[in-house]
Amino acid sequence: MYPDLKPGKHLLFDNVPLADTHRLRRRLHQPVRDPQKPILTAEKPWDGASVTPLHVMYDPVKKLHRMWYQAHDPKVQEERTKLGRSKYGNVGEPQPIYLCYSESHDGVTWNRPGLGIYKHKGEDTNICFKGFSYVAGNTFIFRPDAPAEERYLMINCEWATDQKGGIYIARSPDGIHWKYPDDEPLIFGESDTWNSLVYNPERKVFMVYMRGWHCAAVNWPVLKKGNPRRRVAYSESRDLKTWSEPQVILTPDELDTNDFYGFQVFKYANYYIGQLWIYDEDDRDTMEVELAWSQDGILWSRLPERPRFLQVGRDGEPDAGMVIPAQEPVVMGDELHFYSVGHRAPHNASDDPGSSSVGFRARLRMDGFISVSAGSNHGALLTRPFVVHGEQITINATTRPSGEIIAELVEPYFHEPEGKPIEGFAAKDFDVFRGDSVAHPLSWKGNSNLKALKGKRVMLRMLLRHSDIYSLAI
Repeated sequence: MYPDLKPGKHLLFDNVPLADTHRLRRRLHQPVRDPQKPILTAEKPWDGASVTPLHVMYDPVKKLHRMWYQAHDPKVQEERTKLGRSKYGNVGEPQPIYLCYSESHDGVTWNRPGLGIYKHKGEDTNICFKGFSYVAGNTFIFRPDAPAEERYLMINCEWATDQKGGIYIARSPDGIHWKYPDDEPLIFGESDTWNSLVYNPERKVFMVYMRGWHCAAVNWPVLKKGNPRRRVAYSESRDLKTWSEPQVILTPDELDTNDFYGFQVFKYANYYIGQLWIYDEDDRDTMEVELAWSQDGILWSRLPERPRFLQVGRDGEPDAGMVIPAQEPVVMGDELHFYSVGHRAPHNASDDPGSSSVGFRARLRMDGFISVSAGSNHGALLTRPFVVHGEQITINATTRPSGEIIAELVEPYFHEPEGKPIEGFAAKDFDVFRGDSVAHPLSWKGNSNLKALKGKRVMLRMLLRHSDIYSLAI
């Protein structure tokens, strides 16, 4: 049985918050790049040829955007590999991939403060962490209430030696000074992708998303798969020390290409949202992003048409080959700001010494991932029951020309099988919504206050035409 809806915001990705819909369809909305030009390029000698935004957050105390980005110098990587000390190079210098730190007042123009941690040919740099072997794509958790030395957590894949490759988690008090608690990996294996670390407060576990190396195509030479492990695996831990056996939880089906290259997960409203990297190794060699969502972080859903949330640009453009997102969007006012990296070259050419990448920012309305949408024909929806706790119900919605949204509160099934309208809150009393708002309070004859219904169990029924609803808050 589905539980009653809890107070708070509910995205409408699926029918978990909705009991039924009629003549509605779900629409994916893509972030719009703003500004059009790159906001991060390889400017410093130690930036190499490639800069990749990994995590961006806004610090309301300092009133600053903070970005951690990966710098990659393919020429140094060639030198390192020739040393042949381990499968992927060696421990220590020369290190071709590392973590850099930058700051911005507007989220567009970024500076690179000298941190006094690493130098490049005698010059102070903004490099903040190099790990044992290198810092590949990683994700962060900021925990303001954690012990001082562990307020920032960062997951990283390392190859300290052939025997000690795997998942490590670094700690930091400030996001700048990082260290591992020990030199042994928490989870062994070659998870050479952007690994994702997320905390699940409902189950009180840390969740990790990584490569799944125990897969169907492994050790079948006839399949001629260069990397048969491009799947999404999952492991969890309550104490960041003991981790469950990794299990594959996302694998391509008949509608997909053959490779899921990476998966970046973040908590948002009533869902865990995942940015799933779709790698088209069998055809175009491109990397694009789909949205996935989950209630518990383990069972995931996607739209059946498999639309792209982030897609590559046209031939010759800076993101013609691959587009890879930062961990999660930054909430700024009524918008979500998405940071990503664009590669001009496809995946198999991205390690060439001449390849490069740049960082972009794109904007999306608050909650604007997916909407339930009605066209010229009226459509309808019915929420699952909920107990009125607050004094208002608000919707994030927009109507197009000649569009409208009408709502009423009705009795639940137990009291009235067809949903009897509640006196004073019926459709005939509703103040029809026309416009665009991220938090429009529903009202009946000018009254949006639900104080008279507090503690009552109800359902919300809505009629839509030429309109989109992104979320509702109860």
